[in-house]
Amino acid sequence: MRLRTTILLTIICPLLLTLVTFSAVALWVLEDNMQKRQQEEVRLIAHGLRLPLTRALSHHDPQALQEGLSTTFSLSRLYGAFVLSTSGQQIAGVGLAGGLQNTAMLQKAISTAKEAEGYSQQSGQSFYTYLLPMTNAQGDVLGILQINRLTTGIERYMSLMTTVALLLAAIVGILVVLMVWWGFRRYVNRPVNRLYCSMKAVQGGNRLHRMTPGGAREFRELGEAFNAMLDAVAHKEQEVRAQQQQQLALERSLKKSRRLAEIGVLAAGVAHELGSPLTVIDGQVQRLQRRDDLPDDARQRLTRIRHETRRMEATIRQLMDMGRRHTLHPGQCSLGEMIHEAERLARDALHLEKAHPRLVLHLPPGDAITVDRQRFQQLLDNLIKNAFQAGGDDVAISAHYSATGVVMRLEDNGPGIDEGHRSQIFDPFYTTRGAGKGSGMGLTIVHRVVEDHGGHITLEESSMGGAAFVITLPAETLLPPDAITPEDTAPDSDRMETTDHIEDAMSRKLRP
Repeated sequence: MRLRTTILLTIICPLLLTLVTFSAVALWVLEDNMQKRQQEEVRLIAHGLRLPLTRALSHHDPQALQEGLSTTFSLSRLYGAFVLSTSGQQIAGVGLAGGLQNTAMLQKAISTAKEAEGYSQQSGQSFYTYLLPMTNAQGDVLGILQINRLTTGIERYMSLMTTVALLLAAIVGILVVLMVWWGFRRYVNRPVNRLYCSMKAVQGGNRLHRMTPGGAREFRELGEAFNAMLDAVAHKEQEVRAQQQQQLALERSLKKSRRLAEIGVLAAGVAHELGSPLTVIDGQVQRLQRRDDLPDDARQRLTRIRHETRRMEATIRQLMDMGRRHTLHPGQCSLGEMIHEAERLARDALHLEKAHPRLVLHLPPGDAITVDRQRFQQLLDNLIKNAFQAGGDDVAISAHYSATGVVMRLEDNGPGIDEGHRSQIFDPFYTTRGAGKGSGMGLTIVHRVVEDHGGHITLEESSMGGAAFVITLPAETLLPPDAITPEDTAPDSDRMETTDHIEDAMSRKLRP
């Protein structure tokens, strides 16, 4: 059952019924009191006439009876006054409606010698009849005094008023019910429906929906509280998502730390197992190359063997870089000089011409930054080499210095990096090139160097059509070296470090 119907049935209707009942009872009591007062008036008149009329009746004096009855019309508005014999015959009388028709009432008054009363109608008139026995000294009934009194206009008016009042009460009750129904629909039902629709919208997944408060103050406050609840829920959801992102970042960091630890162990094993064989192979190749009778094709094959051996050594050294903990030695360096040095090394390694691909720089006039030159040079070497290998015609490097730090952007117009590879490009040994064309450690080292300097690196879409690597370094990068505390350059505590004797052993094994 709807709330509107419940309120009408349980509150309004019982209240109206109570008011109508109370009014009807009050009018009935008032009408009854008026009738009793008029009846009492008739009784008083009858008792006042009984003694002289009884005396006249006992002396058989009709004239005295007639005169006594005539005096009643001067005392009150009566319809008639009569003296009846014990047989019901009229002896004397004044007015109308003489001759009592109700013999039962007459016999009761004669037999009991007590008064009797009742209502009668005659000739379209309603009147009140009062019978009073007239007795002698011995108690014998000599006759009956009958007095008739008309129903007054006040009595008829009161009866009409009772009927009209009940009709008005019914009409007013219907109007009240209609007004309550309309008011409830306008001022209660509509705000509640707006709140219900807002709840359904939020339940349907529209978390941005907000209710427009309206109506009475209570409903406005309820709407504002509902919106505040949604805002609080949204804020909590944002906090939960942020915590989940932090947890995922911590899990990724932990996974990466474990992976680096495994790489460190692997690097130590590789250095131990492959260091000596590689040294022997490289030494034997050099000895063979020094022979004068060596054919040219054999010399070329030996050069190829030595090249592959050095490539294996480079891979092992990269593993060592990933597994060891680095202590930064910051110094003020020119970003432009390091970029040109990285460009020269990349062109030499890839056997590229100086003008292709073209490298364009957009650096501030004072391009000095405070970094570990060796580590940062390693970062630039890998990034520029990867950009040249992307196959584009242009590579652009820009840098922006501000109070918040340094933002460096390296982008190319190559084919870019597929969406499916972007989440793994910084993982160790992950490469999109074919076998023998890359170790998959270059971008991993870049990521490690950026983290060591307290920054972060992201991959974005390039306006040139290829890939764009954005490196953000903290404000300490722009400070002089003597203004940087050891805490600013200390690496994270969760990074894995290998022992010095493992590094030394690897260096000895790889040294020709």
